[in-house]
Amino acid sequence: MQYDAKKLKFACEYCQSDFTEQELEKHFGKLDEKLNEESKPEPEQAAEGTDEFYQQAALYVCQSCGAEVIAETNTAATFCVYCHNPIVLSNRLAGNFKPNRVIPFKISEKDAKQRFLDFCGKKKFLPKDFLSEGQMEMMKGVYYPYWLVNSKKRGGIRATGKIRRKWREGDYEIEETKIYKIVRAGDIDFKNFPHAALKDPDNKKALKYVNPFDDDEARPFTMSYLSGFLAEKRDLERKDAQSDVDKELEKYAEKIYRETIKGYDSVTVDGMDLSTLNESWAYALMPVWVMTFKYKDKDYMYAMNGQTGKNYGELPVSAAKLAAFGIALFLVIFIISVLGGYLL
Repeated sequence: MQYDAKKLKFACEYCQSDFTEQELEKHFGKLDEKLNEESKPEPEQAAEGTDEFYQQAALYVCQSCGAEVIAETNTAATFCVYCHNPIVLSNRLAGNFKPNRVIPFKISEKDAKQRFLDFCGKKKFLPKDFLSEGQMEMMKGVYYPYWLVNSKKRGGIRATGKIRRKWREGDYEIEETKIYKIVRAGDIDFKNFPHAALKDPDNKKALKYVNPFDDDEARPFTMSYLSGFLAEKRDLERKDAQSDVDKELEKYAEKIYRETIKGYDSVTVDGMDLSTLNESWAYALMPVWVMTFKYKDKDYMYAMNGQTGKNYGELPVSAAKLAAFGIALFLVIFIISVLGGYLL
């Protein structure tokens, strides 16, 4: 059975029935235990070798048709290339790699594709030959790994504020500048601050800009939600992400303190002190619709939050359309200039 993002239930393609997670567990027992047994590779099927391919891949047997499926190191859910049945490689998400929570997909594939078309419709310089039916088939629903950070900070900023005033007295214009030393301090409690748990810079950039997710819809992790979607496991550990998270939280803390300073013509932040009172990290999988494609030898990526619909995209630009717009704009300005000179 596959998770249906539109119905928010698990759908059986054979009997057309829909089930909630609670109904499935009542009938089958713990779903993760079932998936663990089905997705373990046989000893002779484990990829062996010394070259890079065998070090980064493993072979799994499709439970539906018996075909061998090759999966990369970070792949946690995929599809059989022969019968298209979903395959959840649950042992990839065991032990320390088991997420604490998951936010299920809320936007269906059909809706995601329509939103992508709407996004493209707003891009006036998109090449005509860019969109095709085959291109749309490249959109995939992927559960991406995130670190969610709860961090309570204590600190404050020192700033300089200025208030300027001008007036005239007889033949003189007087300008007065009052300078104030400002201090703001207090505790800031960050809840579920998201940070992509992947090293790849392109993925990290896309996953950053599809934030935020609604944490109220997060559920305790079970692998049954991965069925019918792709999934990646993390390759960025907490110790490697700590520095970037600290920098991001410092940036947001400064912004929060700065927004409390009002009533000045200008404000310059002179310094900030920030310490961590307590901090905890959780590992989660978040839903993202992703499309990666190549156009004229250049790679592009489009990503959309599978829960809220917030999107991020890098799309190609038609040089011909851009040139035509430039020429048209030049002609309009030229005609207005000529007519303006004629009337004068």
